[in-house]
Amino acid sequence: MYNPIKTLKTNTIGTLNMLGLAKRVGARLLLASTSEVYGDPEVHPQSEDYWGHVNPIGPRACYDEGKRVAETMCYAYMKQEGVEVRVARIFNTFGPRMHMNDGRVVSNFILQALQGEPLTVYGSGSQTRAFQYV
Repeated sequence: MYNPIKTLKTNTIGTLNMLGLAKRVGARLLLASTSEVYGDPEVHPQSEDYWGHVNPIGPRACYDEGKRVAETMCYAYMKQEGVEVRVARIFNTFGPRMHMNDGRVVSNFILQALQGEPLTVYGSGSQTRAFQYV
């Protein structure tokens, strides 16, 4: 959200450049995508055939839509150009090298606990999350 244009350019032009390179050298491309492609989902948990509920002009749209376009480009290159692609939609990663102020739920919980503050749970508290340790 800090630099939406750079975020869009990285996700779109960067992916396009990598797909072109993969085509030229016969490489396979792995796109690290995100659960953000689902936007504010109306279905929980999301299945692979769920298309999402994305706000294209919201505060996180630059990231959400950039990743959605990147996925679309990967599959278009696979279909039209024969580039072998894989897309991994990564959810809520955490691990020992994460920055404490990155704004994600695990780091927020840890930071609040270390500071003796109550843990902030948004919404009703009945939502679920999938976490991935890296």
